[in-house]
Amino acid sequence: MHNLTSCFVKMTFACLFMVFTMYAQKPQLTENDLLCNGESFFEMTQICSELSKLAREDGVLTGNKNFKQVAASGQPISVITNNFVKANPKPKYVVTDGGGIDLMMGATCQAGDKNCSIIKTCKEGLEKYIGEMKKANVKAFLWMGYPEVPNNQKLTVNQAIWTEVTKELIANTTEPKAIYVDLLPVFKGHYNEYFSNGDYLHPNLNGSKAVAKAFWDALKADDYAFFDTIGKVSISKQTINNNQVVSGHILGQEMKNGNLSMSLFVGQSSDIKLRLTTASGRSVFTGQRYVTGSGKQNVVFQTGRLARGVYCCEIRTGKQISQSTLLVH
Repeated sequence: MHNLTSCFVKMTFACLFMVFTMYAQKPQLTENDLLCNGESFFEMTQICSELSKLAREDGVLTGNKNFKQVAASGQPISVITNNFVKANPKPKYVVTDGGGIDLMMGATCQAGDKNCSIIKTCKEGLEKYIGEMKKANVKAFLWMGYPEVPNNQKLTVNQAIWTEVTKELIANTTEPKAIYVDLLPVFKGHYNEYFSNGDYLHPNLNGSKAVAKAFWDALKADDYAFFDTIGKVSISKQTINNNQVVSGHILGQEMKNGNLSMSLFVGQSSDIKLRLTTASGRSVFTGQRYVTGSGKQNVVFQTGRLARGVYCCEIRTGKQISQSTLLVH
């Protein structure tokens, strides 16, 4: 009996995992499939129309109409949320920002203070906004990080904190799918080119085109992974031993004290999405982290304590999916 048990354990640890390389089909969108929302950063600029132009040029947006926009100037994040709720028909995808007006009108925070009252209020507002998108069955959304406001130190400080808070929140949002586009590197060194007449709140045409390009590059990255349009699938198989994965994607994994530590190889900065399922296919945990850079990356998912058993561990990075077997003692 001991030999049989030992043999079973060895076979369990020698499980196979599969690496799926996904070749996404180019999506086909109508003007109602994607919604631009926010405040004057959208409403008083040409970002949405320039984004529509890029999508049309790439053969993604059909027809001659632009993506629908419900952005309204001077509105706090609560009204931005309500504008989404009132949108009809509901979109499949959303490109949006929010919180700028709240941060402008609220008190000045101390640099780096994530517990500042206005930051906490904005975070609660964004969590509600995400909840409304989830209820409306939005498949994915893009959240925009503001550039600096050179002539408004208070707003620049508040927005810098908001950027860090929203990056964390978006990185941990799994439903709907969420990606983050930070405009700070887009505008760096180009403020006088992308804004006009000292108005650092509303990009001019050059700025609108730069923002739209940053958005579109993110939306079509990894063969349009944002839209999750999967076509051909090719499969290769490799082996893991003792929970150590010897592939070009998953390098290793360890479960300890309710935390799953994973060592991964990634080709570029991207969202890392984890799903754990039982042998019967029941999902027991989903999580998301964002890694910056390429090469070997270590990420930790707080799964909580799992019941003893064998689980399927699925990792998705852009168009690539890897699966491994996780044994919890």
